[in-house]
Amino acid sequence: MTLWPGAASAQTVVAATECLPMGNYREASVGVTAGDADGYGHHLRYASLSGRGSWLRYGLVDFSPLTDAYLTLCVRAADNSRICVREGNAKGKVIARVEVVVKNGDGPFQRDFRRQWMSLAVPLRSLPKGVADVVLTCEGPWVDVGWLRFKNRPKYFSPATQDAAHPDEQGYLRRWLLLEPIRQDIRSNIVFTDSYLQKVFNKQYFKGQMTELPHSGQQEHVGDQRLKWHALDSERYSVRLFRFAERWGQQTYGSLFWAVSVIDCPKEIKNVRLSAGSNGASAWWLNGEHVLTLEGDRRMVEDDARSGRLTLHAGRNILRCAVVNGPGLSDFCVRFLDDENRPIVSPLTLTLSKK
Repeated sequence: MTLWPGAASAQTVVAATECLPMGNYREASVGVTAGDADGYGHHLRYASLSGRGSWLRYGLVDFSPLTDAYLTLCVRAADNSRICVREGNAKGKVIARVEVVVKNGDGPFQRDFRRQWMSLAVPLRSLPKGVADVVLTCEGPWVDVGWLRFKNRPKYFSPATQDAAHPDEQGYLRRWLLLEPIRQDIRSNIVFTDSYLQKVFNKQYFKGQMTELPHSGQQEHVGDQRLKWHALDSERYSVRLFRFAERWGQQTYGSLFWAVSVIDCPKEIKNVRLSAGSNGASAWWLNGEHVLTLEGDRRMVEDDARSGRLTLHAGRNILRCAVVNGPGLSDFCVRFLDDENRPIVSPLTLTLSKK
C-alpha cells in the first residue's frame, strides 16, 4: 500500500541542482508522512521516514547539469540513523549513503543534536545519467528529511601523478597525501586549550602514523572508521580541507585531518623556517621532529606562525601536519622561508611515495 500526496507537482522534471523538498514526494511506503516546519532560515516541507524499511519516491530529477557533484541535505532525528538515496526504486543503485549522527562521544565534548535540523554534505557513490526518480530508503530509526540538493564542486584538487612537482612561485607546497578526516567530538572550537590540543596531536590514531610513509589508496583503521589516503595537488595555495572532506570524507565538521608531503632536496639547506597558517589548530613535524604548533581557534592567515631555524636534509624530507577543527571551514597553507624571509622554491621537488 502506498500514499500519493502532491503527485501532480512531482510529475514535473526538476534539475538536481535545485532544492528538492522531500515533503512533495510522489509515492511512499505506509507510515511515511509529510509535514511543515521552519528550519535553516526558510520554510520546510519535509517527509518523515517512519523507520527501517520505509521509503519515498520523490519523482523525476534531471541529473544532466551535474559533473563533479556531491549531495547536501537537511535532516533531523531522535537517534543515530542512516538514509540511502537510490536511483529508480527502493532497491535501486545507491547514489549516496547518509550517516545521520545526532549523538556520540562522552563527557563535556558529547555531541547532541537530537530533534534538531542539521545540514549535511556527503559524497556520491554513483551519478545517474539523464532523468531518474530519486528514492530515499531508511535503514535505521525514524528520520525527517527536509530537502536534498546536488551541487557541482569548484575545482579544488587534481589527482597527483608520479611526475615531480615543485612549490609554486610563492613557495607554497601544493602536493599532499591527505587522509580522509578522523571524526572528533567537537561542538565548539572553544575547547582548543593547550592541554586539549596536546592530547589530540599526541594521540596515535593508526599504525605507523609518524614512522611510515603512506601511499595513495592505502587504508587506515581508526576506531570504527576505515579511512583512505588520497594523493592530490591543490589548485590553490591553501589546501581546502573542508572541500576535501565534502568529497571524500564521512563528515565535514568535527574533524582531525592528517597530511603528508614528501620533499626532495638536492643538497642540504640550513637555517630555513617553516611558515604556516591554518583554519583550526594545527601541529607540524619535519622528519619526525615536532617543529611548530598553531594553537587555539583561528582563521587561516598566510605566514601566521613560523618555526625556529631548521635544516632540510639532502635527499628526502617528510613534512607531516595535523589540523583539527569543529564547526566551520578548515584549510592550511605552508612554505619554507630562508633567513631573509624569501620563499624557497626551485631546489625543492615534491614527490609521491610508491607501494
